[in-house]
Amino acid sequence: MVQLQDSGTIGGLKLPNRVVMPAMGINLATDQGDVSDELISFYEARARGGVGLIITEVTRITDGPGSSDPRQLSAYRISDISGIQRLVEVIHQYDTRLFVQLQHPGASASPSLTGGKVVAPSCEFVPNGTIPEILSIDECADLVKQFVTAAQLVQKSGADGVELHAAHGYLINNFLSPAMNFRKDAYGGSFENRLHFLLDIVAGIRQSCGDFPLSVRINAFEALSGGMMLSESITVAKALESAGVDAINVSCYSNGCIEPGTWPEGSKREFSSAMKAAVGIPVIAVNNIKEPRMAEVLLKEGACDFVGIGRGHLADAQWTRKALTGKCDTIRQCIGCLACFNEILALRRIKCAVNPVTGREMDFVHTVKNGEGRRVAIVGGGPAGIEAALVLKERRFDVHLFDEQLQLGGTLNIADKGYKKEKITAYVNSLTAQVVQAGICCHLGESATPQVLEKLSPCGIFIACGAQPVRPELPGITDNRVVTAEGVLCGRVKPKGQVVVVGSGMTGLETAEMLVLSGCSVTLVEMQATLGSGIYPAVTEDILARLKDFPLRVYLKHQLIAIQPEDLLLSDLDTGDKRMLAADSIVLALGVHPRQSVVDTIVRSFPQLPVVVIGDARKSGRILEATQDAHGRSFVFKKDM
Repeated sequence: MVQLQDSGTIGGLKLPNRVVMPAMGINLATDQGDVSDELISFYEARARGGVGLIITEVTRITDGPGSSDPRQLSAYRISDISGIQRLVEVIHQYDTRLFVQLQHPGASASPSLTGGKVVAPSCEFVPNGTIPEILSIDECADLVKQFVTAAQLVQKSGADGVELHAAHGYLINNFLSPAMNFRKDAYGGSFENRLHFLLDIVAGIRQSCGDFPLSVRINAFEALSGGMMLSESITVAKALESAGVDAINVSCYSNGCIEPGTWPEGSKREFSSAMKAAVGIPVIAVNNIKEPRMAEVLLKEGACDFVGIGRGHLADAQWTRKALTGKCDTIRQCIGCLACFNEILALRRIKCAVNPVTGREMDFVHTVKNGEGRRVAIVGGGPAGIEAALVLKERRFDVHLFDEQLQLGGTLNIADKGYKKEKITAYVNSLTAQVVQAGICCHLGESATPQVLEKLSPCGIFIACGAQPVRPELPGITDNRVVTAEGVLCGRVKPKGQVVVVGSGMTGLETAEMLVLSGCSVTLVEMQATLGSGIYPAVTEDILARLKDFPLRVYLKHQLIAIQPEDLLLSDLDTGDKRMLAADSIVLALGVHPRQSVVDTIVRSFPQLPVVVIGDARKSGRILEATQDAHGRSFVFKKDM
């Protein structure tokens, strides 16, 4: 029975374990596509963390229409060999193997990066709003040669293999898919013709690179009208095996390719299982795997030969080592918030909400351990407070962490009450385990009053007291029908009957969902023109897809202006017209603002000490902003600031 720690092979290459970090966009190369110190540091952290195989981000095989990201790795120039070689040498120090993933965006290219030109086998598939130019037969043949040349350069660099990206709406996928390829020549039409482009590349690599390990990432399923189904994808995999491919990396193509946090782990295991049953070469599976337990289950079930842990390695570069050494409880859990994906969509460098070092490894490479046992007090045990505590403890300060509640987590203990938010709970548990392992002194259930803090005699104070719900000053706002979304989510209040939720951010939508599931008649009121403003699009789509089956009334571009004895009064922001809504309860989900009174009291009480305000206590935001702020400020903290 295969286990995570077991070695495995891809082609003639031996891997030290069954954990693969699949390709993810990171935008850490130079503007010219060269290997940078930042890029090396990012991958080195994961190699140091024990992963068996790293597959790089999508690597361009040509410039112009071949560009996917602004700071994307390149493998089409002779000069690229030395940079990749430098990366390989670093990765190999840790007994980790490295594949370079070769890709051309095809119809999915961003015109802002390609000079306005987008190319594809056909013009009908238009994912980014720009109609592609149709490639000629000669241009198709030239692109085949460019893929082969890129593989040769990668082989010369000393990398352990290459992967062809033939999924996710990119160029090779554009040829393969009947929903994207409408050509009538040798590269389109029949299944065999649609496969022609990919098989030509594979044949070219085999002819020029010999038995150099070769993986291909394909869609097992395409959620497109007329897209590839699993049966056809299996036929593709069999053809690739016959052509000499060494491994199949199984993914899919749909809006759910990047799963939000509500999706269960292993949600696509039937695809990889079917592939593994059909081919004799290794299958790599990306199945929204967050925890080692699920990775082990998939291996034991025979759903795959190697588990692809992508976002898990963004959340914790040490994921593999912790999994293999029995320290699973301290793994920083990916919460599926898609902050990472949003950064790449916005053409920015990679970030992670729960790991502020991700993408900034160079910024935090040298931790100054000069705390010398001096005492630091941290007020608030939410994500910002815990992040600061862990950094300061590593810097050898004597850290005392205060929280009025009896458990760590702060508002995360509210955020995890929404629909299928168990990953938030797991994140809190992993933070708690890290605090315990670090030996940080926690004062739970204790208010950090100035008197308490003074007795501690700290050399500095970090205020991470978080934020509180916004309650606008409106007529009738003190009516006992008015409650906060936080109160509903925590179960302190249980509205019934007709409920109006004011605000449709993440908290408002999750509260509305909880209420409709409990049988309430819910109306959503939102000042913006759309629901879910400010939420990552895939997350918004996920929750709205669940809400569409309920009789939810929605008033967009409306503002709450008064609560009256029997109803509430809205104003239409376009026309100024007034509207009255009956309501048994009014739930406010209007965001949060810093607990300024707590901050001001501590700052006034300790004018002689450096007082650092972090996270939501400084500026309300998301987990990403809170952890980044806390890590950065605690990393540079000086007792005499």
